[in-house]
Amino acid sequence: MKSLIFDSGPIINLTLNNLLWTLQPLKQKFSGSFLIPEGVKYELIDEPLTSKKFKLEALMVLKELYSGTLDLVKSEKIRFLSHRLMDIANHTFKAYDSYIAIVHIGEMDVLATAKLLGSEAVVIDERTTRMLIESPELIAKHLQAKLHTHISVDYDNLRVLKKELSPLKVLRSVELITLAYEFHILDNLILPDELFSYKNLRSELLSAVLWGLRLNGCSVSDEEIQDVLKFELKKRKL
Repeated sequence: MKSLIFDSGPIINLTLNNLLWTLQPLKQKFSGSFLIPEGVKYELIDEPLTSKKFKLEALMVLKELYSGTLDLVKSEKIRFLSHRLMDIANHTFKAYDSYIAIVHIGEMDVLATAKLLGSEAVVIDERTTRMLIESPELIAKHLQAKLHTHISVDYDNLRVLKKELSPLKVLRSVELITLAYEFHILDNLILPDELFSYKNLRSELLSAVLWGLRLNGCSVSDEEIQDVLKFELKKRKL
């Protein structure tokens, strides 16, 4: 069965940008399952429902879970692999003679679920976890610039991470919303042209949602946003 495994970050980002509703039509286009593991459900729903902050967003996500747009997946195999991967990742990079915890259980639940199910991709906005999959050797350089100190690396653990995680594919909320734009799912955000004096509203719409996602936590650069806008403009002219 086709599946995408979601981390909490992209779902929070979509919720804060009033774009959570796009998941249902995107799921229909995907013709597969949108899954969240237990650790992500805890971060999105269980924990915020016990506090005042983000309780509204938790209720919005809970609705998507009960409606079937999102499905919960859990198993002992997922939890075992998740803890193993987290232990390796958090004992790979060291500063000031102490290991640096670079990942949390929710993120590792996502990666473990994707590995065990053979999912098409994981949906993650967080930069470090994405680097852990795509180029873990660059994390030391990133941490060194951030902490302003030498970072030592356990290269045995690094090799294990590369072997375990490199087959995974990564999507971010910006890629999902770009697809929503291409599928015309976002068109209901634009009123008919005759009601506006503005030009190029579809381009402005894409720019608005991409920047909204970036400003709420998606790791995407200015250059990447500009590349997407140029690509979509070129497509419309062909």
